[in-house]
Amino acid sequence: MSACLAIAIVSLAAAVCAPSALADFGVQEFSGEVLNRDGTPATQAGAHPFSASTTIKFNSHDVNGQPVPDADVRDITVDLPAGFIGNPNATPKCPQQELYTSDQLDCSPATQVGWAQFGLTDYLPLFNIYSKVYSMEPPEGVPAQFAMNLTGLIVVLNAQVRDDGTYGLTINVPNISQLVGIVETRLTFWGVPADRAHDEYRGICLTTNIGPIGIQCPTDVPRRAFLTNPSNCDAGPLTTSLRASPWADRSIVARGSFDHDVRGNAMEVENCDVVPFEASLDARPVSQVAGAPSGYVFDVNIPQDDNPDGLATAPMKKAVVKLPEGVRVSPSAAGGLEGCADEEFRLRSAGDARCSDGSKVGTLRIDTPLLSRPLDGSIYLGRPLPGQLLRIFLVARGQGVTVKIPGSVNPDPNTGQLSAIFDNNPQLPFSNLHLEFKGGPRASLSNPPVQGTYTTVTELTSWSGKTVTSNSTFNITQGPRSLVFAPKLTAGSTDSKAGKSTGLSFKLGFSRTDGDEEFNGLTVNMPKGLLARLAGRTLCSEAQAAAGTCGEGSRVGSVTTAAGAGTNPFALPGRVYIGGPYKGAPFGLSIVVPAVAGPFDLGTVVVRAAIHVDPITTELRIVSDPLPRILEGIPLQIRLVDVSIDQPNFMINPTSCAVMNVAAQLSSTLGKIANVANRFRATDCALLPFRPRMRLTVGDRTHTRGGDSTPVSATLNMPVGNANNRAVQVILPKTLAARLEVLNVRKACTFEQFKAERCPINVGSAVAVTPVLRDPLKGSVYLVRHPARRLPDVMVALKGQGDAKALSIDVTGKVTIPRDLRIRTTFDTVPDAPITMFRLNFRTGRNAPIAAVDNLCTARARRESIAELAFVAQSGKRASARQRINIAGCRGTSSGRRAAGRRGRRSEASNRAR
Repeated sequence: MSACLAIAIVSLAAAVCAPSALADFGVQEFSGEVLNRDGTPATQAGAHPFSASTTIKFNSHDVNGQPVPDADVRDITVDLPAGFIGNPNATPKCPQQELYTSDQLDCSPATQVGWAQFGLTDYLPLFNIYSKVYSMEPPEGVPAQFAMNLTGLIVVLNAQVRDDGTYGLTINVPNISQLVGIVETRLTFWGVPADRAHDEYRGICLTTNIGPIGIQCPTDVPRRAFLTNPSNCDAGPLTTSLRASPWADRSIVARGSFDHDVRGNAMEVENCDVVPFEASLDARPVSQVAGAPSGYVFDVNIPQDDNPDGLATAPMKKAVVKLPEGVRVSPSAAGGLEGCADEEFRLRSAGDARCSDGSKVGTLRIDTPLLSRPLDGSIYLGRPLPGQLLRIFLVARGQGVTVKIPGSVNPDPNTGQLSAIFDNNPQLPFSNLHLEFKGGPRASLSNPPVQGTYTTVTELTSWSGKTVTSNSTFNITQGPRSLVFAPKLTAGSTDSKAGKSTGLSFKLGFSRTDGDEEFNGLTVNMPKGLLARLAGRTLCSEAQAAAGTCGEGSRVGSVTTAAGAGTNPFALPGRVYIGGPYKGAPFGLSIVVPAVAGPFDLGTVVVRAAIHVDPITTELRIVSDPLPRILEGIPLQIRLVDVSIDQPNFMINPTSCAVMNVAAQLSSTLGKIANVANRFRATDCALLPFRPRMRLTVGDRTHTRGGDSTPVSATLNMPVGNANNRAVQVILPKTLAARLEVLNVRKACTFEQFKAERCPINVGSAVAVTPVLRDPLKGSVYLVRHPARRLPDVMVALKGQGDAKALSIDVTGKVTIPRDLRIRTTFDTVPDAPITMFRLNFRTGRNAPIAAVDNLCTARARRESIAELAFVAQSGKRASARQRINIAGCRGTSSGRRAAGRRGRRSEASNRAR
C-alpha cells in the first residue's frame, strides 16, 4: 500500500505541475482481436471465442526519455459491433461493497471475466501493472457493470445497449482517475470465464506488478459462455469504434476504430449456415366467442443453446405473422384511440419513447438470458404514414435497456386478412417474446365470425439467414356455428300528423348482430304519400354527388354509421344530399361519411342511392348501391346505419291514415335476402280540410257550333293544407259528346307505346303545380287502350321541368259513356301528393275527343251545360258539385262571361261535403 500511495502522490504532483500538451491529445493506436484457444482468429458465426482483446495507446511525448501522455484521459467509450454480445449472467456478480470496502479491494475469483494490462508513467519509468476484470452487481439503470482495481483506484466499465437502432453493446469507462497517467492499456475478456485455460490469470495467480506467476487458480462455477460472435455473415468487416476525452476539456473527442485485427485479418464471421435456429410462435385469442372483439396473445419462443462449446442460437432478424382469415382489425377500437408519431417513438434517439396512453394497445414482456429480469413494456399503435396504414411500435424497458421495435401490419385489401412484419430486429438473444393485445369491447382485433379451428402461419428468420415456419392453431368454441341474416329495421316520421311538414323528420335505421352476415345493399319502399319537398333544395350535380362534395344547399339529412364488432361499435357521422338523376331514377342520394376513426383517415366514403318515383302512385323506392365492406384492408363490419332526413320542411306526411308499411329488402354480402317492414300510419286525417274547386271551360271563337270539335279545359285548384285527392270524377253535360272516331280503341295507342313514349297522337295537354317541385309538371294527353274496357283510357303523361326533368307521372282517367250518353271520366288512382293546381286541356281538330252537340252559344245550351263533379279525399272525405261550364267564343262574351262567372261562383258555393 505504501508503494501505491507514493505513486499516487507523485502522480498527483505531476498532474498539477507538468506542462500540458492538450492540443495533441489523441489515440495513437486502437486495435483488437478475437481469438480461438489456439490463437487463430475466431471467425465462426455464433461461436463463443476463447478471448476478445483491445489495445489502446494514447498520444504521448518524451520527458527525460520516458513517454508521458499528452493529457490524462477521463472518459473512454467503445462501441462494439452489433451482434457481438457479452452475457453478464455467465458468472456470479461481485457485490459493490466487496470491491470497495474489503481489505484486498478485490472480488471473488468466481466473478472474474477477464484481465487488463496498463502501461503507466508520470515522471517515472514506464511500468506495466495488471488488473483483474470483475462482473459487478450493476446499479439501478445499468444493464451490466465491470470493474478493475488499478493500484488502489477503481476503474468502472458500464455496459449499455445502444438505442440508435443497432442495439449493439457500448462500454463506457467514465471518470478515469488523474492519479495515474495511462499511456496504453490492453483489456481482455474471456469467452468462457470458468474455462480452466484462464486459471493462470485468475485471482491471486495474476499479480499487479508481475502478472501471471505461473500457477493455476481454478474456480468451481459452471462453464457458461460470456462472449458470443455475431451471426450475420452479410455485415462485412465488423467495426469497433472508440471515443475518448481528456480531463482538461471534455469537448475534445479523440476517435479510433478498427475492422481488421492486428494481423490484418478482416473482423468478420463466416459459416452462418451452421448456426442453429429453432423458433415458434403461439397465437391465441383471449375470448372464445365468434365475431366478438378479443384480446390476442402471441408468444415467440426461441430456445437458447447455452452449451459453451457449441454455437449459440442465432437471434431473430425477421418475423412475418399471417393471422387466420377472419381475425380482423376491429373498428370498435377506434373510440378514443390515438396514434404515436415517429418523433414520439424516437426509434433512433436516446431515451424512452414518449407515446401517449391513448395509443397504447397492449403490453409486452421479453425474457432474455442477458438480464436477470424480463424487460416489460407496451405495444403502441403508430400513426399512419402514406402506404403504411397500420404500424405497431414495441417498446420494452428495464435495467437501463430500452428496446424500440417498429413493425407493420398489412391487411389484405380484399379480405382484410392481417400479416404483421417485424424486420431488422435487434441482434440480441431472447427466449420468449410475449405480446398481449388489449381485450374488451375496444379490443384492436375481433375473432372470426363463426366457430372453428383457425391457424396462424409464421415465418421466423434468423440473422444467420435460416427461416423456420411455425403453425399455431386455436379454436373458437362459442357463438354461431354459421352466420344468419336477420337484420332489424326501424323507420317512421317523428310526427305522425297527416300532411305534416313543419318540423318533420323521417328516420330509418337498419342493424344486425355479430352473428349476421354483413350488409351489402338495401331497397326501401316508402309509404304512399310520404314525399319530399324538393322545391327548396338545390340538386347536387352528378360529379359532386359521386365525389361526395355536394354543397349545403343540397343537404337533406344526416347519417350515423356504427362499425365494428361487439357491444360498442364505433360511430361515424355523415351527411345525406339530394341529387339529380341516377341510374335511371329521376333523383338520387349521395350519402357521405368521412371515414375518420382515431388516427386513421381512410378518406370519404360515398354511397349512392337511386330514388325511383312510381309514375302512378308517386310512391318512393330508394335503391342503394352496395355498401362498402372494406377500406384499405380494414373490414368495416357495419352494424348499424341510422338515416335522419331532417332538413326543415323537407318531408311531407301522407294525408291518408290507412295502415301502411315502410318496407325494406336488405341483402347480405353472401347473397342472402331479408324482407323487413315497419308499420306506418298517419294520424288526425279527419282534421284536414277538403275544399276542391274546379272550373270547366269549353269552346272558343271558332269551335262552338253543333258538330264541331270543341276545346275543353278543366282546372282543379286545391288550397294548401288540404287533404289530397284520391279520386276525381267529371260527368259532362249532354251538350257535349264524344267523337267516337277518335275514341275508337283501334285508333288509340297501346300501353306499350305509351310507356315507350311513342303514341302517335295526343289529344290534349296538362299542367300540374305542386309545392313539392320548383317547376310545374307538364305533359300531353293520350288515349290508351285498356284490354278490359271498351273505351280507351285518358292517360296524362306529366313530365318534370328544370331540375325534375327526369320525373314522369302518369294520371289515368277511365272513360265511360252510359245509357244517358253523358261522358263520364273517373280518375280513381290519383296519388297522395299535394297538387295546388291541375289543368287538363282537350284539343280541337281532327284528333279532338269532344264535340258540341248543338250550338253552344244558345240559351238552351248554356242553361244545360252543367257538369257533375265528385271528389274523394285521401282522408276519406267527399265533396260534390253541379258546376256550370263556362262557354267561351260566343258573341257578347264579356257579359256572358260575367254572368257565367256569377253562376259559377254560386255553383261553387253550393258544393256539398259529405
